[in-house]
Amino acid sequence: MNKQELITKLANLRSLEDSGVIVYFVLQKQGAFVLKQANIRHSALTQIKVSIEENMDIFRLQLEAEDFVLKNLSEADDRQKVVYQYDLAEIPIPLRMMSEVRENLFNVDYFTEELGRVFNFETDSFGEIDGYIVSYGVANENIIIYRKTYPVNLVKQGKNMFIFKDAEQIDVLQNDIFRIDGKIDFFNIEQSSFILNLSILEKYNDFKDIVVRSATNSIQQIVDLDLVADMDKLLERVNADISFARKLIKVITNSPVLNIVTKEDIFAFAQKHAYLSQKLKIIDNHFKLDKKTQQNIFLQLLDDAFLHSDLSSYEYVSPAKDKLE
Repeated sequence: MNKQELITKLANLRSLEDSGVIVYFVLQKQGAFVLKQANIRHSALTQIKVSIEENMDIFRLQLEAEDFVLKNLSEADDRQKVVYQYDLAEIPIPLRMMSEVRENLFNVDYFTEELGRVFNFETDSFGEIDGYIVSYGVANENIIIYRKTYPVNLVKQGKNMFIFKDAEQIDVLQNDIFRIDGKIDFFNIEQSSFILNLSILEKYNDFKDIVVRSATNSIQQIVDLDLVADMDKLLERVNADISFARKLIKVITNSPVLNIVTKEDIFAFAQKHAYLSQKLKIIDNHFKLDKKTQQNIFLQLLDDAFLHSDLSSYEYVSPAKDKLE
């Protein structure tokens, strides 16, 4: 799906008549994630729908800006104005939960109290909610939205005394309060999942494991080229730093250097480049990458990020390279 197709789909969703919303809670129970439908009063659902529509409109306006881009997650770089389409082979928990909602959106036999798939205060609590999902639309056209929750989303009745207006008097809060804000972290349209807040997805341990496994498998291309003296340092960094592991996947998956440039040409370029020759050590025809700064620069080299301007004759480092059509 390209950027314009996504904009069109969002606009079409907002133009639908009789759109409805259904809310689901993603609970953490004894280390496991459980999906349950929330039984919410109609008047409250109406307010949630308005909030979802406002945030969909905000996102669509952002997406329509010329400098806002849509990229595959495997191509993620450091730019800020971006939405990622998830394209890794393994699927992390929040995206699986959105798929579970989509698959059973109109299956009346799935989210039932008998099967324990409806939020119930006798067995469940607001404190167990890790995130919430909102489906918006009609039967054949809809968007599934995921929002991660934090302690600030929950106001607990306890030692702190919270008061509120009750009719014409002030009373003390007797129950916990959970806040739904309608903002979007991830969403699913037509079986495709998109990431607006990548830093939030990186908080999920299973996503970290997916990225590390993918990076570890991908790193074989560097091993095959025999570019680095000691691969253990890179592998240690991959396991400890998810952001670095993600960048390594991007570079190895999309690198024009690894695909079309020989080992000899890579070393020749690094040795004659004024910046690289000072920053990267080459010993016995191998790069020595003991320091994080060296590892970062090495990835930039493989990403073909060191560019020369024919107009100004300046040298640049540019991780975001959008090819001209």
